[in-house]
Amino acid sequence: MSEPWHTSAGRTWLRRVSWAETVSLAVLLVNLATVHLPAVASAVGPLHGTFYLACIATTLLQPMPAAARRLAAVPGIGGLLALRRADAMMAG
Repeated sequence: MSEPWHTSAGRTWLRRVSWAETVSLAVLLVNLATVHLPAVASAVGPLHGTFYLACIATTLLQPMPAAARRLAAVPGIGGLLALRRADAMMAG
């Protein structure tokens, strides 16, 4: 028997990776808008891509509604949108 969605390890993982994806995007955009240091883009860019792919993979591996899984493909905030949709759909 699987654990409830609101306490599952998959939900916790998705929440953490989603926030990491969003924060890494914010760092990239702030860097682009201000000093535009290539070292920051070189370091944070691949991390952002990894977090993006981890969000998509996590939603595919979890028992989530299909609508929530599709939202994970939205760059930058897709994981947070998927988490919100899954919480809403699984709560009621």
